[in-house]
Amino acid sequence: MSGDWSRLLASPDYLGDLYDCTPPSADSCDPFYVHIDERENSVTVGFDTRILPVNVPKEWHERGFNAFEFCLVFEGIEGLRVTGWDSTAAERIDMTVSPEAFEVILGVPGSGIMFRASTARLARARAYLASDSI
Repeated sequence: MSGDWSRLLASPDYLGDLYDCTPPSADSCDPFYVHIDERENSVTVGFDTRILPVNVPKEWHERGFNAFEFCLVFEGIEGLRVTGWDSTAAERIDMTVSPEAFEVILGVPGSGIMFRASTARLARARAYLASDSI
């Protein structure tokens, strides 16, 4: 996994303030949602983790939240390739960030989603109470 994932999410524009600049690793985040929008030329990816932010609203503690999810919207998509999506593909996240683009790979060779995006933004972040059973 590229360190680009951590550097991106540690930014105050993403999850840096909530996680005190130490966001969860890609290995601890499960992609649970992918939406490809050809009208907006975007891909939205939702991630779920059991690693709660360190700087959370008092309400989150009071309500006993134990899970956190966030969605990243990638825009200006080029080179989108979808070769399947299953539980194996959802186990691997790789992201490379350069000044020109975000290179995103969700999956493994032969099964996954790959694309290049000109921008990325945090669209949603929320904590919730999840069941302990898997």
